[in-house]
Amino acid sequence: MDTHDKTVLVIGATGNQGGATARHLLAGGWRVRALVRDETAPAAAQLASAGAELVRGNLDDRASLDEAMRGAYGVYSVQSDNPDEITQGTNVADAAKAAGVRHLVYSSVGGMEQQNRFYVERGWGAIDKWRIEQHIHELGVPATILRPAGFMEDFTSPERFFQNGSLNVPWHDEMVMKLIAIDDVGAFAALAFADPDTYLGRTMEIAGDRLTAPQIAAALGKAADRTIPHARIPLELLWEHAPAVAKVMTWANDTFYDIDLAPVRKAFPGLMDFDTWLSRSGRARLLAQLG
Repeated sequence: MDTHDKTVLVIGATGNQGGATARHLLAGGWRVRALVRDETAPAAAQLASAGAELVRGNLDDRASLDEAMRGAYGVYSVQSDNPDEITQGTNVADAAKAAGVRHLVYSSVGGMEQQNRFYVERGWGAIDKWRIEQHIHELGVPATILRPAGFMEDFTSPERFFQNGSLNVPWHDEMVMKLIAIDDVGAFAALAFADPDTYLGRTMEIAGDRLTAPQIAAALGKAADRTIPHARIPLELLWEHAPAVAKVMTWANDTFYDIDLAPVRKAFPGLMDFDTWLSRSGRARLLAQLG
């Protein structure tokens, strides 16, 4: 489709997924409007220099979203896990509906349907991202819902699963983790906007690889040319210190979800597997952690 006269508002444009989406949309010839809190922040300035239009807004402020969406063809919506997530996600969807946006792309999370069912059966309540998905359906706003798998970047991050030269995860060795590079989430969002005939109305699980913890550790070790040990974090510790994470990992260790990679690769042949991601950018991240 001709993208040059169409504007997409990107939520979270200074973050990981939103930033990747903005980059891919700009590369595809779209007009990108980036929602930011502070136009002078380095990430915002970088977007502006790349050709994005900066608009000040706040996901908790519906009026600012209404103004930011004025005249936009599409909206990319992503929210972090936070106490206000459901309000923020529904604010974006409501504003998109009111503005007559022709394509909303919402980034949820992999296996959401199965995870939500698991939570509800145990009396933990519906998950915010599931509730946002359902709100989008109920509104009838033209939409694509992407459900990205676990981020490859997390496996070289000391804030997530890599500390002190070791891979440390809270799931058993037989569990197959689905993985995707953050940049590929942006590529899929851009693909959905560029091909509405194919992607409008669809909910799509997206992943680039399927690996167990031992396989991830082996791939990291090959990239670093050294042995990378891996250990399992006891769920009891998570229940004590991070109960929200413990719920996710209880689901992962019990049932989790799976995905057929073939149709995803057919839709986007450039999709990275874990080894490819390591060779392009992950190895440098890994070596920085190893010192």
